[in-house]
Amino acid sequence: MRNASPVPANGGSRIIRNTFYASLFVYIVSNMAATVGSLVDGILIGQFMGLDSIAAFGLASPIALVYVLFGAVIATGARQRFTHRIGCGDLDGAKGIFTLSVLLSVGLAVFLMIVILVFSSQISVMLGAAGNAAYLFEKTRNYLIGVAVGLPAMNAMRILNAYMVIDNDRNMPVISSVVLTVADILLDLLVIFVLHGDTLEMGLATSVSYYIAVAVMLLHFRRKERLMVFSFSSIRLKESGAMLMSGLLNGISRIANTIRSVFMNNLLAGVAVSAAGCIAAYSVHRQMDSFLNCIVFGMADTCAMIVDMLIAEENRPMIRRLLKTSFRASLTLVAGIAAVVFLLAPFLASLFIKDSPEALSLSIWAIRCYALGMPLSGLNVVYHYYLNSLGKHKAATVFALLRDGLFLMFSAWALLPVAGAHAAWIAFPVTQVLLLIAEAAYTAFVCRKNQIRVKDLWDRILLLPNDFDVPENDRIDRTITSHDEVIALSAEAWSFCHDRGCDTSRTYAISLAVEEMATNTVVEGFRPGKHNSIDMRILKKGDDYIVRIRDDCLIFDPVKQLQLYSDIVPMHHIGLRMAIGSAKDVQYTCVLKLNNLVIRV
Repeated sequence: MRNASPVPANGGSRIIRNTFYASLFVYIVSNMAATVGSLVDGILIGQFMGLDSIAAFGLASPIALVYVLFGAVIATGARQRFTHRIGCGDLDGAKGIFTLSVLLSVGLAVFLMIVILVFSSQISVMLGAAGNAAYLFEKTRNYLIGVAVGLPAMNAMRILNAYMVIDNDRNMPVISSVVLTVADILLDLLVIFVLHGDTLEMGLATSVSYYIAVAVMLLHFRRKERLMVFSFSSIRLKESGAMLMSGLLNGISRIANTIRSVFMNNLLAGVAVSAAGCIAAYSVHRQMDSFLNCIVFGMADTCAMIVDMLIAEENRPMIRRLLKTSFRASLTLVAGIAAVVFLLAPFLASLFIKDSPEALSLSIWAIRCYALGMPLSGLNVVYHYYLNSLGKHKAATVFALLRDGLFLMFSAWALLPVAGAHAAWIAFPVTQVLLLIAEAAYTAFVCRKNQIRVKDLWDRILLLPNDFDVPENDRIDRTITSHDEVIALSAEAWSFCHDRGCDTSRTYAISLAVEEMATNTVVEGFRPGKHNSIDMRILKKGDDYIVRIRDDCLIFDPVKQLQLYSDIVPMHHIGLRMAIGSAKDVQYTCVLKLNNLVIRV
C-alpha cells in the first residue's frame, strides 16, 4: 500500500453541522405552519375587531394546543421510529411506521373535532370565559368552533412535515407554509372587509387555509424515489406503543402548556381590575411564545431527527458533534433573535393591541420578559428532546411538565405578591434558570448511578453508556476532503485490519472498498466551489468488519448503478464491482439529502 499523509479525524466533519443548519430552517418553518393561522388571526383580530375580540381569542388560544395534540405526539414519535428504522436499514419497517402514523393522526383528529364541536360551550367556560370575563363567552365559543373544523388538516400537515426533510424534500414544507400564510391572510381580510364577520368566520378562514396547504403538500407523492410510501402490509401494530411513548414528550408539553395558560388567565382575571387588558396582554405573550417557540422547537426537532439516526448507527463522535452544534446555535442564533425581539417589543405589541394604552404597556413587558428567557429556553428544549431520543422518555417527559407547566405556574404564584400581573410573564425567564439547575442535578445523578466514565463535560452531558459504540481502538473515524486522504485512509484501513488478525482476503476487500467507494465519490460527486466531504467509519464489530460511508454530494446509489449496467457494460466501474462483490452485505439509503452506504465484510 502507498504511504500518504494522515487523515483528519471526525472533529473536522462539516456534514453533520451543515445538515443541521440546512434542515433547521425547514423545521422552523414546519413548526410555524402549526401556529401561523393563530398568529395571523391574532394580529388581524387585534387590529380590526377590538379589545373584547382579542381577549376572547386569547381565552380560546390554549385549546389550539390540544387541537393538534395527537398529531404532535404521533408526529414526534413516528419521526423518531421512522429515522431509527432507516438507520438500522429496515426500509420496510419505515414504510409501516409512516402508514400507521398517518392513519392514527388524521383519524384521532376527526374524533377530537367532533368532541370539541359538541362541548364547545363547556370548554369555553373552562378556558376562563366566566366570572369577570363571562361577557367574552360567545366570541370565545365561536372561535373554538371555527378552528376545530380544520383539525384534520392541521394534523395531516404536521405529520407530513415530520417526514419531508428525511425524505429529501426541503422545499415542500416551505412552499406549503407560504401558501397557508397567504391563504389565511386573504381569507381573514375577506371576513373583515367583505363579510363583516366575527370570531367564528375568522376561525373558519384558518381551517380552510390548512386544507389548501395540505392539498399542496400532497404533490410530494408525485415523486417516484421517496421513503414516504403507503404500505398497509408493512404496518406493525406493536410500533404504535413505541411511537406514542417516544411522542409522549410533545404531548405532555402541550397539555402542560394548556393547563398553564388556563391557570394564568384565571390568575389575571382574579387579581386585575381590568381583566380584559391583562388577559389581552397575556394573549400577546402567548402569541409570541407560539411563534418564537417555533425557532426553539425547530432546533430541537432538527437535533432529535439527526440524533435518532446516529443513535441507530451507534456513532458517539457524531452525536457529540451534533449536540455541540445545537447548543452553539441556541446561544448564538436564538440569542440574536431574542435581542431583536426585545428592541422591537413596542412595535410587536402594537400589532396586537390597539386603543388601549394600559394593555399595550403590559404587552411590551410581556414580550421583553419572553425575549430574556429565549436563549436558555433553546438550550433546555434541545436537551430535553435529546434525552427523549436517547430513550430516557420518563426524564424528558418530567422536564417537559416542569418546563411548560409546573415551574411556570409556581414561579408566577410566588412572584404574584411582589410583581402583580407582571408575574405571569416574569415567570418565563425564571423558569429557564430553574430548569438548568434541575438538568445539572439530573445529569450528575445519572452519571453516578450508571458509573459513566467520561473524559470531559461533553461526554458527561451525552449520558451514553460506557459500552455505547465500539471501543475507540476498534474503530476509525475520518473525514475525507481530497483524493490524497482517500489513499491515506485505505492504507490505514489495511493496517487496522491486519493488526486485529483479519485474514488477508478480507483485509484487501476492506481496503479496496474504502479506496474505490471514496475515490468514486471524490471524482464523481465533489462539486466545484462546494465544500463537499465524506465521513467514513471503519469498525470491527464482533467477527464482522463494517465500512460506513456518508457524503453530502449529488445523490448516487452505487448498488443500483452497477445493477443497471451489469449486463450492458460488464467492465463498468470494475473497482466498485469488486468491492461490492466481496462484501457480505451492502445497504444504501438516501436520507436528509445524504448518501449513506454500509458495507459489511
